[in-house]
Amino acid sequence: MELLLLCHAATRAMKTGRFPAGDEPADDTAHAPLPAGEITRVISSPARVARDMAAGIAHDFDVDPAFDDIDYGLWRGRLIRELADGEAAQLSAWLTDPQARPHGGESIGMLAARVIEALARIEREMPGGRCIVVTHAIVVKVAVAHAQRKPLSSVYAMNVAPCSVTVLSRTPKAQDWSVTLPPPA
Repeated sequence: MELLLLCHAATRAMKTGRFPAGDEPADDTAHAPLPAGEITRVISSPARVARDMAAGIAHDFDVDPAFDDIDYGLWRGRLIRELADGEAAQLSAWLTDPQARPHGGESIGMLAARVIEALARIEREMPGGRCIVVTHAIVVKVAVAHAQRKPLSSVYAMNVAPCSVTVLSRTPKAQDWSVTLPPPA
């Protein structure tokens, strides 16, 4: 089983230091260098930027809401520096506690629960396949923390660049995932 977690291309929100406000397209035309080999299945987050990248990989792909971005609640569209000035304690809590959700959306813990279940489902559905999942940086981070059996708080130290590919692989007899991280950007 091999899962290639492809982080979508940069968006305007990412480049301007905002939480995403909605279904935005990529802000550039960057392409991810995908490892060679046959692909069994392509799955995309429902977000436009992810669907656009998935369409560039395969004509037919599945959309799975489990791989959607975290729900930023009341912080959608807001500048991060604006929150740092006006809601510093809430932002700090969210950036240090995976269970915090001061914005009223999802906590990182809630996101992790849906991503972990989706990974298990894919593994059950295609135990020997090779699958590309086009998704968001935070989704890749929680998948890596899970695969490496690290605490969820480890996501705060991870960097996932746009268009990077992280590979999770496991043989049928293996207990643990093998994780291949992309080179630093």
